[in-house]
Amino acid sequence: MITSEEPSEISATEPDYVRWLDDLWAERLLVARDRKADLSVGILLWPTFPMMSLTGIVEPLRHAADFADNSRPLHCRWSIMGAPGHAAVASCGIRVHADAPYINPTDFDYIVVIGGLLPHLRAAPSKHRDYLRVAASAGVPVIGVCTGAFILAQEGLLAGRKSCVHPFHAEDFRIAFPRLAFSTRDDFLIENGRITVPGGVSILSLMTELIRTHCGPDRAAKAVHQLSLTEQKHMSAFDHGRATTFRRTEDSRIQRAVVLIESRKGRDVSPEQVASLVGLSPRQFARLFQDNIGMTPKRFIVETRLRYGRFLVENSTLPMTAIAFEIGFSDSAHFATAFRKKYGKPPRSFR
Repeated sequence: MITSEEPSEISATEPDYVRWLDDLWAERLLVARDRKADLSVGILLWPTFPMMSLTGIVEPLRHAADFADNSRPLHCRWSIMGAPGHAAVASCGIRVHADAPYINPTDFDYIVVIGGLLPHLRAAPSKHRDYLRVAASAGVPVIGVCTGAFILAQEGLLAGRKSCVHPFHAEDFRIAFPRLAFSTRDDFLIENGRITVPGGVSILSLMTELIRTHCGPDRAAKAVHQLSLTEQKHMSAFDHGRATTFRRTEDSRIQRAVVLIESRKGRDVSPEQVASLVGLSPRQFARLFQDNIGMTPKRFIVETRLRYGRFLVENSTLPMTAIAFEIGFSDSAHFATAFRKKYGKPPRSFR
């Protein structure tokens, strides 16, 4: 419950994490009551933008901007810009209206561009692109979210910089901008006044970093705590799902097989079982799989298990023996041998 009472001293035996962080922040703000917001963000929405990207920007700012669970934009501010009456329709169909005109970009610490579905990238108001170019010319850092990286590239704002692209759009980006370097393995990249982030939960990682930089570690800690991005002893089901990278193929039967194998992380599945499930004989399945994927089903299953093993090595604190059992090896020695053969180094060198 939120009250107007002054916060009391927090007992070590009964911690109130958010109030403790607010108390630390209040002490720091005593000498800075009349200055501008610590972090200010202007937002441009493209048609069919992903709602998760917008909320992923605004919610961390909201929690960092005020005390307790209040939502006043005091020390972080954000504006969705556009012409009077302008509204952008998200990919889910929700309409979001601009709440501010095109403000002088130098009033912001960052300008955020949230792209939409690729066929709709040219459908945004021309003033959006004009404003974006003016902001970049003024030296204001520009953030491309989701397909926002495509928009920055179209405007020539990623020249000489490496960008971060969602794996789903990797081939599209490679074809559209063959001379631009990009990564599909990072949560975000910051390169000389340009920031790119592939969307999804990665936006939370970026916003936490920006809040930490501009508002301090206490504000970042509060945002993380309020968004339940707390440290866990075990990886969540969502974390495990991040280890899966589904390949795409034209043959629907092989596509089903790939999804089946990767969704199970290569565990408790055999080529014969998969062949039966997709309606092919083992011989037909092996031939079609080799033609489409470039390796045998058995090898793909092993590599899927090892890829999951590498993910656990890099992203968990599980012992090597536990990881070996988790991905279906009888002991850590067999796991280490197969891992070295695949990646050229032992598992521990990746931790």
